[in-house]
Amino acid sequence: MSSYICTKCGGTEYSRNEIRTEGGLLSAAFDISTNRFTAVSCENCGFTELYRTNVGAGSKIFDFLVS
Repeated sequence: MSSYICTKCGGTEYSRNEIRTEGGLLSAAFDISTNRFTAVSCENCGFTELYRTNVGAGSKIFDFLVS
């Protein structure tokens, strides 16, 4: 993101993080993260937008084995 502009305050500084969530009862029972999002947060006001990241089958299996 070379030209980030916050939609709330107009700030241009941001940070990126990854968020992992569980998608249902079985994934919660086995502690498997089935959904991933990239969070982009404005450094000025803290407004955060989430963008879905595709999770491949290999990543899901790896998450299950390491949990």
